[in-house]
Amino acid sequence: MPSTDTPRVRNPISQVTEKVAGPARFLGAVFGLVFFGVGLTVIIFMWSQPFNGFDSPPLFFRVFASFIALAFVAMGGTLAYGSIFKGGMMGEVSDLADEAIRQRGAQLNGQTSAASVGYVCPNCGAALGEKADVSPLGDVKCPFCGTWFNIHRRM
Repeated sequence: MPSTDTPRVRNPISQVTEKVAGPARFLGAVFGLVFFGVGLTVIIFMWSQPFNGFDSPPLFFRVFASFIALAFVAMGGTLAYGSIFKGGMMGEVSDLADEAIRQRGAQLNGQTSAASVGYVCPNCGAALGEKADVSPLGDVKCPFCGTWFNIHRRM
């Protein structure tokens, strides 16, 4: 487990979803409810019309439209439910990615590479790769921005 003064490595999905959680959840809920409503309206319209009337849709069209409308209802309902109650469209994916990062850290338990401990560059916030060259004193160069820093926080 990394020490408390070392920044925790987070997956990119959770970093993005934290910044746009409110608007993304609202937009997901609106789109979900719209798709759900369209599908439900088509199903109700198709099956509420009288059979064998002059202007009633044939049975084939009722069944065909119902299959398409069921896809709209299922997708819209899932999107709306996930956006309203589960933290957005990427909520579970973000949780799975966080869990994968924790499991990877547990697997690398005996190793002390910079990436397994979760070191990040203090200048740009990039995580160090598994092949990062760390000096015996803890000095390392960020592969993204080129800044030198010490992973032990010694100056």
